[in-house]
Amino acid sequence: MGLTVMLEKLLAWDFVAARVLVWVGGAGLIFAAFMVTVDIIIRDLFDMTLGGADEVSGYIFAVSTAFAFPYALLHRTNVRIDALYILFPARLRSLLDVVSLVALAVFVYPLTWWAYLMLSDSISIGTRSITPMRTPVAIPQSFWFAGLVAARRLARGDLDGVHRVAGALTLDDSGEEDGPTAGQAG
Repeated sequence: MGLTVMLEKLLAWDFVAARVLVWVGGAGLIFAAFMVTVDIIIRDLFDMTLGGADEVSGYIFAVSTAFAFPYALLHRTNVRIDALYILFPARLRSLLDVVSLVALAVFVYPLTWWAYLMLSDSISIGTRSITPMRTPVAIPQSFWFAGLVAARRLARGDLDGVHRVAGALTLDDSGEEDGPTAGQAG
């Protein structure tokens, strides 16, 4: 199997994994909103609380954000200033795409490493939150770390596919199918 074929298969898997992660993160946010709403209603009507709704919703927000990174990267929905980008020649746009991936890697690789160290420490010493729930911190950190690992993995790729994966999404691209090649990722 050639390197290009292997990269295409990995990219197809990445599209599927990113879609699953973004749906899980979105469902988590809906759950958190529901939980906080119920907590507020119970607090107002019965002068009691579910307890921990704010803590759990904070964990869900952090995890869902990390889960959204791969999807945003693959679907090129991240916010960029591309008003001038579309006016540049293809060679310059490709160079800018590579620079953006390098900048992403410079940010994500150390972030992922430090997240790993933090998770490892939390597991080894049994760190718990200082809230009444006393949540083992390794639980939300492991999901957060998984989202960062997925984003880090997507920072790798072949130079021929840089624009397809990381180039700014233009109006010309808006009609394209999801995924690296039509029908492969779904």
